[in-house]
Amino acid sequence: MAEDRSLTVRAVAAVFLALATITTVLRCYVRLRIVKAFGWDDGIMVLAYIFYVFFSACMIGGSLWGTGQHLNQLDNHHRVTAMKYWFYCDIGYAIGSILCKISVSIFILRITIHRVHRIVIGVVVGLVVAAGFAFFVILLTQCKPMAFWYLRLSTEEVGKGTCISTHVAMDALYAFSATSAVFDMTIAVLPILLVRKLKMQSDVKIAVAGLLSMACVASVAVIVRIPYIPTLLKTDFLYETTPVAIWSNIETGLGIFAGSMATLRPLLRKFRPSTYQNTWPSSSRGKRSKSMPLQSSQRQDSDRIPLEDRLVGPGSDIAEADIHATD
Repeated sequence: MAEDRSLTVRAVAAVFLALATITTVLRCYVRLRIVKAFGWDDGIMVLAYIFYVFFSACMIGGSLWGTGQHLNQLDNHHRVTAMKYWFYCDIGYAIGSILCKISVSIFILRITIHRVHRIVIGVVVGLVVAAGFAFFVILLTQCKPMAFWYLRLSTEEVGKGTCISTHVAMDALYAFSATSAVFDMTIAVLPILLVRKLKMQSDVKIAVAGLLSMACVASVAVIVRIPYIPTLLKTDFLYETTPVAIWSNIETGLGIFAGSMATLRPLLRKFRPSTYQNTWPSSSRGKRSKSMPLQSSQRQDSDRIPLEDRLVGPGSDIAEADIHATD
């Protein structure tokens, strides 16, 4: 077993922060310069990114002071400082993760026609936001005074504060993890349902479904993290809980990365327009249809809303990249 995991902590935070930074910058470029429509989902994702930067910076800072090391290797000052960074990491993680999921849900809602699908998205995002908010509140109120949470490992501060049972915080994290996994899996399935009846070539249909499902990849990190949650009870806290910190960072970083990647098709079309030509079926007059409705043929005419009309408003991207046919 490694005696010092601090380098791993720094490396993970730096790598996924870099990935999230690149895709977030490209997303803003696409929305502001190419599509020229910066939507609510974009603004919320930028906020999520800001809190993720805060999370990653605190994670790197904590690794410099003791995160990933055994307590017997640290003096009181290093213990308290590392725990303080850990506390700030929790705050950045909770807010950043919640905002990322809200952004992704808004993106998916824009292209969702069926009422049942919209209700499902509303329910799962409501559950994950409620669980995340509860987790955030518990983080802030678990100790009195609040500072005692990061002072408790110091041998000089024993008896100067009280904290609720760690099991409460663990249960809140379990609930947040479970609802996050359900949300991610739902976001993975719905895009497939959205495009399965579209009259487009199979390879394009698969590409669009895969594009919209990318934000679900963070569920892998959530599921992997769950078995490590009991390490929050360990006495050697800064060392034993390293996997929780690492997988939490990967979860949020992947969510921002994938959620932003799903908006970048207009960028590919701009630099490689030939890649996106001749993909839409022809009309009876021999010309490609300008748009394809995202609903079954059984829907009433009043409900037939073309996909481009759903996406051409603020934050449109698939419309810009795939809907507007060029002859």
